[in-house]
Amino acid sequence: MSTDLPPDPFAGQPDWRLPCQSSLRPVISLIEEVGDLLLGYRQRLIEGELSIEKKGFRDLVTEADHASEKQLVSGLNHLFPDDSIYSEESGEVIEGGERRWIIDPLDGTTNFSHGHPFFSISVGLWDQFGPLAAIVHAPVFGESWWAIRTQGCWHRHLTGGITSLQLSDNQEMSSAFLATGFSYARRELKHGALELFGEMLQEAREIRRGGSAALDLAHTACGVFDGFWEFCLAPHDVAAGGLLILEAGGVVTDGQGGSEWLHGGSIVAGVPTIHEMLLHKVKPVSSAMAQPDKSDS
Repeated sequence: MSTDLPPDPFAGQPDWRLPCQSSLRPVISLIEEVGDLLLGYRQRLIEGELSIEKKGFRDLVTEADHASEKQLVSGLNHLFPDDSIYSEESGEVIEGGERRWIIDPLDGTTNFSHGHPFFSISVGLWDQFGPLAAIVHAPVFGESWWAIRTQGCWHRHLTGGITSLQLSDNQEMSSAFLATGFSYARRELKHGALELFGEMLQEAREIRRGGSAALDLAHTACGVFDGFWEFCLAPHDVAAGGLLILEAGGVVTDGQGGSEWLHGGSIVAGVPTIHEMLLHKVKPVSSAMAQPDKSDS
């Protein structure tokens, strides 16, 4: 019987160390292990054995969300016992640390629940200065993206190769490949978001709506998309993906052009020129949404 160990996926690669000198490698491995867990739940879904619940009219949650969250929280708490942890499903599960892990254990639950492969795990680490580290993993595609502040952004391909990411600018909206999304509540539609979508559909080469903001942002960081915008997002949607783009050389702002993209609800991201063009279009909708609206209460 062979006793050969599986190949080390990080062989010959740097440690990707955080300022505290802890390596990011164990976190990447943890998230990819949780990805395998989700694939097991996906098989149960295909076989009709997975429980799906409604959090709202369109907002779903599954056993897979909860199992993924449990394993992520346990693993992160073991690796970094002094840090806080915030998760989409349970909120602030561990408090008191100067650094905070913000996790989405299954970004794209609706896709997952319908058997669509476009879903991801998103984990971002923030400190008093902003985003510090980020990992996004796409289980079905076997791909991972990660970044550390001031150190860069990397992408592990399905084939196993790891590349450092550096975006090239696109000067023309007519050749831009864009991504966006719409919220479950569709609140942004009352403020011009659908008209904005139609306008960009005419101006850009093409637009995709994937259903996982974290994965859309990861694909923007590696140059698949030239730009991404969306309204009504939560911190767990963007905490990791925003840093991926910044460290790949892109630009990330909120819908007003400011720096409040984690808590501001809106995000505009992409290569510099396309970001500037997108922001010009997004600002009026973002401004309208910022105004008091009695119909939203």
